[in-house]
Amino acid sequence: SAPAASTPAAARTFTSRHYGYTEGLPADWFSGVQATQQWDGQGAPGDDDSVVDFFTGPGGVEAWAMAAPTKQSLKAYTRATTRASAAAHPCPATPQTDQAITISGEPARLLNMQCPAKSGFLVEIATTIHGGTAYVFTSQNPTGSGDQNADRTAFRKFLAGVRLQR
Repeated sequence: SAPAASTPAAARTFTSRHYGYTEGLPADWFSGVQATQQWDGQGAPGDDDSVVDFFTGPGGVEAWAMAAPTKQSLKAYTRATTRASAAAHPCPATPQTDQAITISGEPARLLNMQCPAKSGFLVEIATTIHGGTAYVFTSQNPTGSGDQNADRTAFRKFLAGVRLQR
């Protein structure tokens, strides 16, 4: 009998060309598009912007990532990210939740908000700083029909696969 076919682990690992991280993709996540340009750290790019690495997950959930140099603390950077998101998108200036997590062993913040407020459209933003670079990972389900608990769980699985360059 023929040996069973196997997929190399590298095929499930996404390496960002611009931002110095890898993503060990969970089984139900797929990489879509590499950023074609380096983000300048300004504004709040969305899922279809040329400066984001883009991923799709279960049930229509999406995630995208970008990074830029910073001299800010995690707290200040997260606050600036929230303000930029509110200015560029119909998101509230204060997230509904803000919790401490880790990404690749680094302290991080995970924000949850509905954009627009009280709409039921969940957006999650995770920020961390590593070696003078701020990373932003964002998730949403544009179908509007996703199970928010399942979307949250899927994004946390995605975040667990992030490895920042040492």
